[in-house]
Amino acid sequence: MSTALRPLAATLLATGLLALAPAATAADFAIRIGGHSVNPKSDNGTLAGLPARVGNQTALTGGISWHLDRHWFTDLWLGLGKFEHEVRLDGAGTVATVEHRPIALGINYRAGIGAFRPFVGLGYGWVRVSGERAFGILTGSRVEAGNASGITYVVGADIHLGQAWFLRADARRLDFDTRVRVDGADVGTANVDPWVYGLSVGVRF
Repeated sequence: MSTALRPLAATLLATGLLALAPAATAADFAIRIGGHSVNPKSDNGTLAGLPARVGNQTALTGGISWHLDRHWFTDLWLGLGKFEHEVRLDGAGTVATVEHRPIALGINYRAGIGAFRPFVGLGYGWVRVSGERAFGILTGSRVEAGNASGITYVVGADIHLGQAWFLRADARRLDFDTRVRVDGADVGTANVDPWVYGLSVGVRF
């Protein structure tokens, strides 16, 4: 997503959520905890002239939802633990690891009225990058990766286990492109853009 359009998209989304929020009540509040696997796309761009590969990683996640009516709900999803990925360059092996913690805020629409409730959603996500470490041919160098943000998409389903408890399975697309610098020099952009797959258990109040 264009860097120039990201602040506008985030502002429009936040305005829409605030407009809907007064419809929610305490009885429509839900929390959940689970785990998600971040799976970067297969082509992660070029760093220092070499094709880059970013590995998969799984971590603890959580979420909070506000149900506005039978079908619409807002949702805040975030990493409770940090995801740590290996960065490999073709012909050079693992050259770095990087940690990140994602967070996404969105509006979702769910169908059905029974125990099985599929949903789709649109939101905006932020990825805070930290803990960069150099390995292999970059040992001793300072590796830095920038934070990222962009539109997110999610599909999933809730399976209700009575009045309060439910299970959730979902898949989310994150807009995650990060500029990489080594010893202060720009070496390219890692195009992570992962699909994030997860399972969680929740309770509604």
